[in-house]
Parts: sequence; C-alpha cells; structure tokens
Amino acid sequence: MNVAIIYFSPTGSTARIAKEVHDTLKETAVDVEEHDITSYSDRQKIIDLKNYNAIVFGFPIYYWRAPRVIRNWLKSINGEGKKCATFFTYGGVNIGAAHYNMKTILNQQDFFLVASAEFICSHTYNLAGWDIFKNRPNHEDYEIAREFALKILQKFTTNAPEVEITNPDIKEEQLDTMETAMKRATSAPFRDVEHCSMCRTCETSCPVHAMNAEKGKPNRKLCIRCLRCLANCPDKVITIDDMSARFQYIKKITHLNDEKLRTLKSKIYL
Repeated sequence: MNVAIIYFSPTGSTARIAKEVHDTLKETAVDVEEHDITSYSDRQKIIDLKNYNAIVFGFPIYYWRAPRVIRNWLKSINGEGKKCATFFTYGGVNIGAAHYNMKTILNQQDFFLVASAEFICSHTYNLAGWDIFKNRPNHEDYEIAREFALKILQKFTTNAPEVEITNPDIKEEQLDTMETAMKRATSAPFRDVEHCSMCRTCETSCPVHAMNAEKGKPNRKLCIRCLRCLANCPDKVITIDDMSARFQYIKKITHLNDEKLRTLKSKIYL
C-alpha cells in the first residue's frame, strides 16, 4: 500500500506528529512518502495523488480552522474518491470547527474521510510571551500518534465507513469574521536590530511570500502570523510584540485554568 502524508508546519509541531505517523506506518511495511507543503514553492508543485492508495493530511489550527492558505490549496486538488485521514495540532485553546470544516472541504473535493485526530502541541504564540504546553507534544502525544497511524491503516485497508464529525453549529461567515478580527488584533513579526546577516531565510521560507528581508517586516495584510520567520531566523533578530497580557485575557474568557489545561489530551476520532 502507498500512503502520502501531506502537511503544513511553519514552526515544526505538525511535522513532528507527521514523522511519528510516517515511522509507524513504515514499520508495518507500508510505502509512505511525506510532502511538506509549508513553503510557497512546494505548494506550487503538483503532487500526483494517483501514486497513492490513501492520503493523510496534517495541519495546525489557526482561528478555529486549518489555515486559510491550506483551505484554499485543498480546493485546487481532486481526491477522486480516495480514502484519507486528517490530524490537527493546536495549543489547547480551542479546536473550534476544524474537524467539521475540513471534512466539508475534503468531501467537496471528492475525498472519503475515515478518521481525524487532534494533538496538543506547544502554542505558536509561546514565541510571543504565551506560556501554554511548552513541552508538548510529549511521550503520551506520540503514543497517540502511533495509535492513530495503526488505526487509520486498518481503515484504509478495509471497507470502513466515513468518520462522523459533529457539526459545531457555527456559520462560515462567523468564522471568517472572527479570523479577520483576531488577525488584525495580532501584531506581525519584525526585525528588531540592524545587525542582520541578510541570509533571507525569513523571506524565502515565508509560506505566503509576505516577508520582505530588506525592510525586516512582512506585508501585514499577507502575513498569516505563523511566526515561521521568527522560529527559523539563524541570527535570532526577528521578534514580535509581547502578547503575554493577551494570553491572560484569553485564559480568562475561555476559562482555561491550570486544572483544565492538565486534563486536555490528544484525541482520535474514528
């Protein structure tokens, strides 16, 4: 059996879960190929899905859904009835409508979704002063990732039904409004010193071609706040405004106290 794992991972968390799924499937003698579509150039390449019997998609959650750039990319491919599974990585604040929204898109693109999963990972905004799940994914998360790999393989190789995902009862228009508002309220990363080697890693690795290395900042409208430029800068000269106060506000309105955070676990939906 040939399986493709296609993932988007600006700061590396989704890639770590993808590797665990990849390695577990390889141990069962499945032929597996990974496709990292984080960079703009890699999303321009055509992935011939005819070479695979099944697909695994892995994405982070931004504003309750997979990133818009990924939702748009998915609408450009045709599943031709192939079975697929999805997994999401998120910092524990809110899974939102990610599973249902993704199933809707994949169904529209003629994919047959047999399973989905969510994995607790270090929040991207820990790079901006947050303090949530800094040591995740951990051993338990990786164990669930391995379990997920074995369960989806079983569903890929049997006459398994499509996974049932509960409709979160929130309209796409509402999600779009929230996404726009939260993005506007979040500062964009920038270079905070003049001493830069100008390696242009920030510019060439930007998933949406938003960063301008000469100016040391991105086009704010294009920037998706993924912080890949900050995480990957070899000179450590890119930063972002401190968001620790916002973190405390988010914890308050979502009732994310330490006790609740300790109970959050990675999950599989079959």
